[in-house]
Order: sequence, then C-alpha cells, then structure tokens
Amino acid sequence: MVPSKPIELPFTRESVIHVLAYGANPEASPYSHKQIVEWCDRFWCQYLDIDAESSIEELLPVLTDVETQWDLYLACKYSSEELCSKSFKSETMPVQWFRDWLNEVEK
Repeated sequence: MVPSKPIELPFTRESVIHVLAYGANPEASPYSHKQIVEWCDRFWCQYLDIDAESSIEELLPVLTDVETQWDLYLACKYSSEELCSKSFKSETMPVQWFRDWLNEVEK
C-alpha cells in the first residue's frame, strides 16, 4: 500500500483530538481516514522505544487501536489481491469508531 500525503501536525494531545474529530466527520475533513491512520501510526512509532511523558503515554493505546482496526477493517473487507493493489485513499471506517476514540482521549 502506497503511503498518502502525510498530515503535517505536531504529535500532541491537541492534534490527536483534531485528527480523531476529522475522522468522526469525514465529509468535512481535509484528510482521508487512510491519512489519519498513517498519522496515528507515525505518532505511535515516535514513542516506540522511549519512555513518554504520561500525557503522551495515555494516548498510545488509542493510536495503536486506530491503526490496528484499520488493518482489520480492510482485511475483512478485501481480498489479499485487493489489499496489495488498492490505494484505499477513499476508504472510510465507521465514524462511530472515531467518536469512541475521541471520547476515550477526552476523558
């Protein structure tokens, strides 16, 4: 799968909230779900081998879940051939998932 144009936002709690809100409202979002997932994965990877401050550490399970659920969603919906050949830039996951992740982050 070819990566999308990256979202250029800092890896902060505020950015996570903005990105998840975009995912919850894809019609008004400047970013695709694929871009959001890739941003969440890059954020998570920044803290893969280091200890993060607690405010960041709390976000990591949500960021991981976004990326994991994307992979599972696509794997359940498409054949392995399609997974290798499609770009998925217009694919959307259920927006309720993004609402749930947003609620979790805002707790």
